[in-house]
Amino acid sequence: MGRELQKKKNRSSVSKVKHKPKSKKVIVRGSDIVAANWDSHLTKSQNYQRLGLVSKLNNHTGGTERFPSNPETSNAPSHNNLEYLNISSKTSRVLRPLEAQVQRDPTTGHILRVINESPREPNPLNDPLNDIIEDGSDDRGTTTTAHGIVRELEEQASMEVKKRPRQQSEREEEWISNLVQKYGDNYTAIVRDRKLNPFQQTEGDLRRRVKRWREKSGG
Repeated sequence: MGRELQKKKNRSSVSKVKHKPKSKKVIVRGSDIVAANWDSHLTKSQNYQRLGLVSKLNNHTGGTERFPSNPETSNAPSHNNLEYLNISSKTSRVLRPLEAQVQRDPTTGHILRVINESPREPNPLNDPLNDIIEDGSDDRGTTTTAHGIVRELEEQASMEVKKRPRQQSEREEEWISNLVQKYGDNYTAIVRDRKLNPFQQTEGDLRRRVKRWREKSGG
């Protein structure tokens, strides 16, 4: 029975509904400065970090690794602290934070020299864009550009926004003209007229509208 129903569905002239996949492209709205400096090849967090902005006001709930300031004195049990107990004969090519590769004396075990004195920033996911963002190797003026964008945004925010006075539409002007022609300055009669004043505008509101209409029309 089920196979017959499936055959009927396949022969049906009604086409199947196909949902278009959601676009992952980020459309920047609200700020022309941010939109002009947005890099579509980077993620939202990477773009905000490159521009010197913050993508979230609160702390991250996931997606980023937190490393203790001093793993040796940290008492909180974590996955990072347990990794120090692992015994491996191979030398790790990727050094964790607060780690360095050293050369020891085979007889005494004393440290002769430190091979890597400046460990790189943490990159647990081995993201190739991490070096670009942190070091700014793709753009030498990344930091300067970020400060410049932040300065432009601060200047734009400090500018006074000129309030545009409310403009009356053509239909509103026509409506007020009909009220004035019939009642003149008798606003009490205008308020009681349910046909010409269907929304029951108050007397004070009608005075303001008529005053603005007369200033514009010069009547």
